[in-house]
Amino acid sequence: NLYSENRQEKKELLKGLTLGKEETVTLSPLEQDVLIVWGDQDQIFPLKMATELKELLGKKARLEIIENTSHVPQIENPGLFNSIVKNFLRGSL
Repeated sequence: NLYSENRQEKKELLKGLTLGKEETVTLSPLEQDVLIVWGDQDQIFPLKMATELKELLGKKARLEIIENTSHVPQIENPGLFNSIVKNFLRGSL
């Protein structure tokens, strides 16, 4: 498993992070296209955070969820990740 080493230390570190809408209320929706790629099994930043981020970024944000993938989809499923990015870039040009 990608996260098995120093797991407890990493959990303690994450407890110190302060994340939430309170810190982002001044974020304006973006005018450009935005791609968000998220693993549905991400235990560091749960999927709910992806949907909240998409809402904050506005109508031009596109959320792609990779199933059976955790925090680093570009490493865990590079083929699908690259395909998603390529398709996004082709559509944005």
